Amino acid sequence: MKKSLFFILILFCVFSSDVFSQQLSSAQKKELISKYDKQIKSLSSISSDNTDMLPVYQFRVKDAAKFLEEKEIYNNDNEIYAKYLELKTILNHNKELLDFLTPRASELYYIKAVNLLSDNKTSEAYNLLQKSVSINPKNVMAHYTLAKLSSDSCQIEKTIDRLSKILSSMNPNEEEKKLCANMMVYTYDRNLLQSIALIKEGKFAYAYDILSDLQKFCSKDKMNICQPSLVKAKLEECQKGIYENHISITKRAVKMGEMKVASDFAENTYDYLQRNREAIHDTSSFEQIVSQVVNYYIATAKTLQGAKNSELRADMLSKARTLSSMAGGELETSTLKEIASVQGTSLPADYKLDSIENNAKSSGYTLDYASYIQDTVSDAAEQVSMIEKDYIPSSENTLPKESVAVASTKVKTIDKAIDDKFFETRTFMQVNNYEKALEVLEKANRLAKIEGDKKAVEQMYKRAIREISAKRMSAAEYAIFEGNIQRADSLVALTNDLIEEYNMKEDTAIVRIMNSYLRAIDDKVCSKKQDEINVLVYDILECIRKNDFYTAEVYINKAMEIKGNNECRLDKQRVRMLKRQIEEPLQYVQMKENCEQLLSEKDTVRYFLEYSKLEYFYNTHKLNEMSVQHRDLRNVLYDMNDDNLAIKTAENLIKHQQYEGAVEAIASLKLMGYKAKHTKKIQKRIGQMMSLQDAKRQEKIAQSYRMEDKYSNDKWFKPFLKSYRKNFIKYKRMEF
Repeated sequence: MKKSLFFILILFCVFSSDVFSQQLSSAQKKELISKYDKQIKSLSSISSDNTDMLPVYQFRVKDAAKFLEEKEIYNNDNEIYAKYLELKTILNHNKELLDFLTPRASELYYIKAVNLLSDNKTSEAYNLLQKSVSINPKNVMAHYTLAKLSSDSCQIEKTIDRLSKILSSMNPNEEEKKLCANMMVYTYDRNLLQSIALIKEGKFAYAYDILSDLQKFCSKDKMNICQPSLVKAKLEECQKGIYENHISITKRAVKMGEMKVASDFAENTYDYLQRNREAIHDTSSFEQIVSQVVNYYIATAKTLQGAKNSELRADMLSKARTLSSMAGGELETSTLKEIASVQGTSLPADYKLDSIENNAKSSGYTLDYASYIQDTVSDAAEQVSMIEKDYIPSSENTLPKESVAVASTKVKTIDKAIDDKFFETRTFMQVNNYEKALEVLEKANRLAKIEGDKKAVEQMYKRAIREISAKRMSAAEYAIFEGNIQRADSLVALTNDLIEEYNMKEDTAIVRIMNSYLRAIDDKVCSKKQDEINVLVYDILECIRKNDFYTAEVYINKAMEIKGNNECRLDKQRVRMLKRQIEEPLQYVQMKENCEQLLSEKDTVRYFLEYSKLEYFYNTHKLNEMSVQHRDLRNVLYDMNDDNLAIKTAENLIKHQQYEGAVEAIASLKLMGYKAKHTKKIQKRIGQMMSLQDAKRQEKIAQSYRMEDKYSNDKWFKPFLKSYRKNFIKYKRMEF
């Protein structure tokens, strides 16, 4: 009995402590009720109209359910219990609402989008439709409406892709199929009619864009909606119209005298012609305009004389050469002759540069792998394009007709194990694992026991080698485009090794692939080499600007050493002109270095003699036009601040018949503060002797003008100039 009472007492204590633990203080109770109110308010804001908030609502419902579970222990309080029941009721109601809405979210977005479209709110409707298909990728009507919007925006390809996707993968019902088919027909008819209307208005470029999309549609048309011949005819009409627009704009630029603009338009027209050669056959109007622009550039170049204009003249002739090459034929021939005659007057043969260029080794893939070069003239780019259609997969050509993938589906042997190897080879070829593909073919070869199977394996080998060769050479061409010469060399060498290993150098398909790609790659290499020369020209110009003529000469020699294969025509005329341009500055720099050497040896007498020659060279060759830096002799003597040295230098220069240098030595005395009267006697003497020397020269008139220009504006030199003029006239009349 005592034990029972004791047990009851323990239970009572435990129960009492539990009840006591659920009792809350007034502050805690107030806080809990506040939390209930927040949850109630949060759930009460849930609305079926706001579909975007469904994920948020789901989270709120889960959060409220968890809250109720945690706070259930406080339900002994009536006020808290009332809040508990209120929240639970709202929770159950919203949970049912969300369970109903969530699976139908895609449809809700679609319905809202349709309502917005009726109010012409296209942008907002489009966003809702995108949400609809992201929730349910197989919502047929949402995809159909998006296709309709694409059609309204003239996005033909996107429209057809959406409709095709509905028909092929979304399992539409009969009505939906009919809707899609009608939309396809409507899209085609509408855009074809629009393109025809644009052609009539002369808006060929706009019509061309629409027709290009229609042509893509025709290539995928499985419902026979399209009329490919009509689309092709209208495309050709647009191409001719765009070409004629190019010509008319270029003619207008020529008429206005805007030859730079005309030149740019001519280049654009040429690019367009190259892309549309099949549609445009008569190019006489293009050649006529190019001829006008070329003649203008050559005529302008002829009027540009002197060192200052050498770069501009070179640019003019370079543009004339580039434009004439676009027209080709007689125009190019006559232009090159004209350019040669213009350059021949100012650009004599440079045997040193010729020697450098001739001794440089020609290089190119067609020379390194000459055994593949079967013809002397080949349209490599066109041939490569055809090879890529046969062997190189792309987004539009996923299964090239000459690939191993196609062969593996056609070739059947008696031995199923060999067929399996063919399919395995196809898999490795698709991921460009060529070594493994050939290894698998070797296994197939070992399995082949009868003659028929052996022939099938041999044919598969040939296809594999051809495809590998085409793919590697295509990768090599792209490597050249990226400027990665080392990778291109490696790929071409690998391809050659593979061909030799399998004795396929005589295979006609291999020869076609290698011949075409080697020429195409060399064309790109030639273009890169021309770019390299152009960069060196820029470097040479920078060196000239900085008076660094030695480095400029190094760059010139480097540019002359650049050579491609025998068919690579590199334009080095600007390099030759720059060499001619820096010859005299380079000679000046060498003379100046000799002077500085004499000064370092403290041989001042010889130093000033050589410096006088240097200054005469600078003045007579007009090196100031080349921005060559030079200090006048008078300033050099003035910096030494020794009038006796200046007088002795003048006397020494007179002794060596360097009269212009002697005048400059006397001029240093002016800078030191001497009056003209102090040097009057020596000035007259120099004027008399100098006039006698100049009167004997072939260029005596130019020399006398130079003296006039140099000293006539300074009264300090009046005694010299007066004596020079008087005696120059006297001696000029005398016979020597």
